[in-house]
Amino acid sequence: MKRRRILSTMASLYGAQVLLRHDAQAAEPKSEGDLHDPYADVDWDKCDYLHSMSHQHTGQTAASCEEFYAMGYRHFAFSNYYPSAPTYPLPQAFLAKHSDVVAAPNAEQHSMPDAGLHFNSLGSLLATGYGSSLSAAQLRTAPLVHQFDGLQVFNEARPWAGVYRLDLTLTTIAEGGLAKLTVKGATECEFTGKFAAKASVHDRSLKAGSHTFYFRTAEPQLHAQLVYDKQQLMVTQCRLMQGANRPWREVFGAALDGETIDGRRTGGLQHADGGGITLNHPTQDRKLYEMFLDFDPRVLGIEVWNQLTSGFGSSKGFYDDSAEPHLHFYKLWDDLLRTGRRCWGFFVKDHNTFGRGRNVLLVPNTGVHAADAEVEALRAYRKGAFFGAVSALAVNEAGEVVPPYDYSTFRFTRIVVRRDAGGKAVAVEVAVTGNDSIKRPKVQIRFVTDQGVALVVDASQAEFPLQRYAAGQWVAAFVRVEAFAYPDTHLGGEPLTAEKMRDLNVHDISLLHDRRSTGGKAHFSSSGGAELRSRIPIVDMIFSQPLRRV
Repeated sequence: MKRRRILSTMASLYGAQVLLRHDAQAAEPKSEGDLHDPYADVDWDKCDYLHSMSHQHTGQTAASCEEFYAMGYRHFAFSNYYPSAPTYPLPQAFLAKHSDVVAAPNAEQHSMPDAGLHFNSLGSLLATGYGSSLSAAQLRTAPLVHQFDGLQVFNEARPWAGVYRLDLTLTTIAEGGLAKLTVKGATECEFTGKFAAKASVHDRSLKAGSHTFYFRTAEPQLHAQLVYDKQQLMVTQCRLMQGANRPWREVFGAALDGETIDGRRTGGLQHADGGGITLNHPTQDRKLYEMFLDFDPRVLGIEVWNQLTSGFGSSKGFYDDSAEPHLHFYKLWDDLLRTGRRCWGFFVKDHNTFGRGRNVLLVPNTGVHAADAEVEALRAYRKGAFFGAVSALAVNEAGEVVPPYDYSTFRFTRIVVRRDAGGKAVAVEVAVTGNDSIKRPKVQIRFVTDQGVALVVDASQAEFPLQRYAAGQWVAAFVRVEAFAYPDTHLGGEPLTAEKMRDLNVHDISLLHDRRSTGGKAHFSSSGGAELRSRIPIVDMIFSQPLRRV
């Protein structure tokens, strides 16, 4: 209660401040040796709000692209895998129809022997891997016989290029069922070091369950045969996949700077001053991500919201439906910022097309050519000139999610460092707008520092004073801003007051709802954790990037 009274008092002191300082001095970007402001170059009166994706699968058909267009995305950076190759450029017919769409290369890299990591490389031309999955009709055949073609033969000079992963899933129909697997054209191997050969696979007995094998190829084809009794077992997955298969430092380097293979330059960032690496669904320990971030300044940051991985994050992995608040990614973000590192926060849907999570880039409103617009978008990612959004979902009367899905106009219109006559930073000024005046008339702004929530203001404008120690250093190691637009009620009429909002963490706010969905596009997952994902959210949430003490 003491903390709540303090926050309430601070809100009353600062909430009434009117922050409309648009004089030339305030509008001109300034720098100071002990402050890093990612928004310093943003012209808030003229910038465009470009809705973007940093980790989004699909987009490989015209229909899929149209769905994302209907959601309000105008910067497409799809990140598919198997193979991990950019979905770029977009089809000319789609671009001709939608001339306002900007695209960028991107792909999700994975399967590094020395790190359990998935990462995306915005603006990178790196392409790796292979992928081939059997159709449902093919899986119903018994015996199952299939030849995977177009493989690279294992070579000691580049061993990672000739190693493939075979995934098989067998489901029990009657107890005691066994399948026999035989593979020709490849030898089973370790997935460590130099991929040491183990043995050939011939009539290998497999019980019901999921099975993964790594093979080093001897031929450009891998022939797989699975003999089983359809009365006892059902095959629900059979696929041959390939990831990066190299140490993470090598893959980071290939994504950022490219490399020469057989005399041909491949990979690398398309634009030297834009884009970079995002660390996906960071379920592991802080020290690991410190190591990744320290590799290169073009390793930009971590995902703070991933719809597929319990929203603001669980350390237990995908589809965690345990009772505790899912805040692992969110807390990790601040833990990393407390170390003094620069770490941008990314907000994504991942595989959940109709979920929530997007990045809103702040780009110059200049009407530039598409190629220049692509560069500006990637520069915004590099500089941190964007904010994250986790928005309410649009639904019809039947409770079905409909276009524009999680699109929202709720946005920051000002994140500016106010300075005194001597150029010293004294406060951070913030303003928001664009909330739906009928559905979400209330607004709350929070300032978060290394000490936690430092100030809450129930208004669309606010100011946070930058306090300093006597020696001149700022008290706060970083400041970032969160803002929420919310309705008067939730749960079908229960009051939703400013006081109640102050007591909720961001995970709880993300779950506020008036109805649930039992299926369809709003039902984001068929996993055991579907309960977590079936609420139809009613709050718009936006998150700034941090302003850091340096």
